[in-house]
Amino acid sequence: MKTKNLFLLLACALFISCENQAIVQVKNNVHNVRLDNISFSNVSIGSGVFPGETVEKTITDNYKEISFPVTSQLEFYMVKGDKRVYLKTKEFFKVDEDETLEISITDDTELINPMN
Repeated sequence: MKTKNLFLLLACALFISCENQAIVQVKNNVHNVRLDNISFSNVSIGSGVFPGETVEKTITDNYKEISFPVTSQLEFYMVKGDKRVYLKTKEFFKVDEDETLEISITDDTELINPMN
């Protein structure tokens, strides 16, 4: 029984160590708005990010849903009071395995509304 458990533990460690990963950080530097449902390449990064706050997510290539390098726009909802609009960055960002991508959304960030 101990040999079976040891083999299972070793197999899990090997599987986990094979994952490639990167970190995506998003900072909200837009005055008076909250960022919700933030995603990068269909990976949820976070929600409820108020001005001055940063959210971070480690993305992995497990299950091969994504593969590195990843190039994508940042997508999110910008919320002020009861108004909410879906936006994407005009710029595409790229991150490769073992890298950290830092994205700062500011008052000057070029955004598009894909609904228009």
